[in-house]
Amino acid sequence: MDSIGDARVLVTGADGFIGSHLTHRLVAEGAEVHALTSEVSSVFPRRLVDLRGSIAIHEGNLMDRGAMDAVARAVKPAYVFHLAAYTHVGKSWQRVDECIQANIQGTVNLLQALADGGYRRFVNTGTSEIYGDIEVPFREDAVVNPISPYSVSKYAAERFCRLFQRAYGWPIVMVRPFNAYGPEQSPDRVIPEIIVRALRKEELAMTQARQTREFNYVDDLAEGFILAATTPGVEGEIFNIGGGEEISMRDVAMQILGIMGDPIEPRFGALPERPTEIMRMYCDSTKARERLGWAPRHSLSEGLGKTIEWYRRELEDPASPFVP
Repeated sequence: MDSIGDARVLVTGADGFIGSHLTHRLVAEGAEVHALTSEVSSVFPRRLVDLRGSIAIHEGNLMDRGAMDAVARAVKPAYVFHLAAYTHVGKSWQRVDECIQANIQGTVNLLQALADGGYRRFVNTGTSEIYGDIEVPFREDAVVNPISPYSVSKYAAERFCRLFQRAYGWPIVMVRPFNAYGPEQSPDRVIPEIIVRALRKEELAMTQARQTREFNYVDDLAEGFILAATTPGVEGEIFNIGGGEEISMRDVAMQILGIMGDPIEPRFGALPERPTEIMRMYCDSTKARERLGWAPRHSLSEGLGKTIEWYRRELEDPASPFVP
């Protein structure tokens, strides 16, 4: 197992949900972290503010090949974690061009900018949505059927990674993380929305919530990314990063509310179902467990408990972007 301590690391999407937790973990392990963000601002990224002075921030848009060339020359990373992307599944139907430009062209731009950089490992972030509406549990060797503009664009980016890895021998590993939750997640995602509405005793309107997912505490996913970067001999491989425990959205909502003492009653069926909804989604993570030595450290109840308490404290800050 390679050590990432003292290594120079580039994280794209470092100010995102998973990216920020990964960045904190890398700093804790002693890495020299360079964070790529797309927003040009004098304000330090909110999720990274406690790392001010511990990381270097680089501003640049993945869709700008010249900017990526400049970042690659400046950083010269040993490890690259590529998480930057357009990530909203539902809104991707109205933002197809952005999906193509950010997720496909952006990934290709970054890979080509780094082509002569001599990096040790490039970890590309796919998504569980790549699998689409095939039979569960999802395995890495399955024939996939992505069914949204977002998932199609992420699959295309992953295929470019595989193409370049096989053609040029670039040290690329691809991960497909499954649903994440935890502190500092955007408030429009399902678990934060349920928690915040319950804390405020607001109405909670949901679909029938019969669809199933698996949910992974974000720090556990970050560990999977690091193992994908540091485990020898896995170049060219795809890994599911997820615990593989299937649960319905209805049961997730009821479990959250139960932990909180049932402060509100959810209105199941009040919202329409999402078009092309994937009704069952969970993974077989045998490959990651056996090849990477990865396993989740948090049960769902443990992770939800930590997450609820974080949002409870955050609600005391009237300026918090996580509880608008």
